[in-house]
Parts: sequence; structure tokens; C-alpha cells
Amino acid sequence: MRANTAVAENFANFSVEKRLKTDSFTIVDEHYVGHDGFVVPNDFREFYERFPQHVRNWVGRHVDKCTPRQDVEDWTQDLLAHLCCLPQTSKYREAGKTDIVQTFDPHRHYGASSARFFNYINLCLGNRFRTMRSTRTKDAIWRSGNFSFSGLSDAIDSGQVDDEFCHSHSEHLREGRERQQKQHDARLALAEFSDFVRREDSSLLRAMEAIAATATPGPAAELLGTTIGEFCRMRSRLRQLGRCFHTGARYRDGEDPTEDD
Repeated sequence: MRANTAVAENFANFSVEKRLKTDSFTIVDEHYVGHDGFVVPNDFREFYERFPQHVRNWVGRHVDKCTPRQDVEDWTQDLLAHLCCLPQTSKYREAGKTDIVQTFDPHRHYGASSARFFNYINLCLGNRFRTMRSTRTKDAIWRSGNFSFSGLSDAIDSGQVDDEFCHSHSEHLREGRERQQKQHDARLALAEFSDFVRREDSSLLRAMEAIAATATPGPAAELLGTTIGEFCRMRSRLRQLGRCFHTGARYRDGEDPTEDD
């Protein structure tokens, strides 16, 4: 969850009460039912029957627009396989669980609402997606930055590259690829956090935009058309949301945490 942590850290430098109240839920016909009436699927098979397009749509939101359709389909199938089967070494298998959906615990995730359940599923997808992308980028065949050495310079014979050329360019290529990957991971994490804020307290989205556009509270408050004190309170709520996003804790709407500036 490193990418999630990178975004959340900017909003999480404050303490949160350890004992958080869980949203109410019930158990009906061996299914968890959230306070919003959402019925949590018991396993992957039921999840896929009810939400067959969820993973494909998630992949579509988290890949570049220029990604080939076949790659999108490959990512989708890989992530479906990940949700469908736990590793043989998983600690959850000792409890008789065989897939990711079965590992959802409303006690650990502070409720069984639709938002709680899909936040958990999306975090699992995001973690696995970043792992798969990282593995792929280490494979020279899949690197989008690959190019033909023979087309770089007239001074290089077609199909021939000496050691000096490789050493002089390999570090530059590696750094460029790593920088590109970090930027993509940051965009992915920011998009996930923005979705979380939109679900929990959409009134704070404008504060996020102001923080991104300015460097200090004064200009940010002016941009929002409010006082510095009110902006600082909004920033504190954003930090609380960042902490909840990172840990899975419940965001308690209406609270007004204070911060030391």
C-alpha cells in the first residue's frame, strides 16, 4: 500500500482515537447486511455474478487512455484471478477461506456498507495492480521505453551496440522509467483518495484543489472565499480522512478535529 501511504501522509499527521465506532450491520441468511441495506457477497462467485463489470471498469479507470484494449483485458483477467483464489500460504486459508472476497471483515473495516466493502475490494485491486505493473516493468520485453538502437545514430552500425553506448544510456533510461512509474502510481493513489473523499465528505474536494494549487493557508483560504481558520479546519478534516483512507478506519462526519500550526 505504499502508493496509498504516499498520498495519505500529507493528510494524516495527527492522532485519531483508537476506538472507533463501527457502522451498524446485521447478518441475514449468512450474509452481512450493512446499515445502507447493502448485502455483502459471501465469496468471489457471488461477487462476480452480481458485479461482473466491477473489475473491468476499475482497470479502465486506472490505466492510461492509450493502453491497448488487449492489455486492459489482460489486466482484468489477472485481477479477477487474484480475487478468485488466495495463495496457498495465506493465513486466511487456516480459517477455511479460499478467495479475497471471503476475507472481508466488517469488524475490521468498521461496517458492511457498500462503500466499506468496495473500498476494501478496490484497495486489494490497487495493491495487486501495482505489484503486477512493477513486475512487468522489470521485464525488458514489456517496457514501453524500449527503442531500436539502430535508429538512434548514423554512427552506429545497424544491429550493433558497443558496451560504451549501453553504459552511457542505461542509467538514463532506468531513471526515466522509474520516474514515469512513480508519477503513474501517485496519480493512481490520488484518484483513489479523491474517490474516497467524494464518498465520505464531498464538500472537502474544493479544499483538496486549493491545497494543490497553493502553498500556504492564506492564498488557499482566499481561493476558497473563506477565512484562514475555516480553511485550517477543512485541512484538518482532510488529514483525518487521509488517516482513515490509509488504515480503513471509519470517518466520523461532523467532528471538527483541531491541529497545531
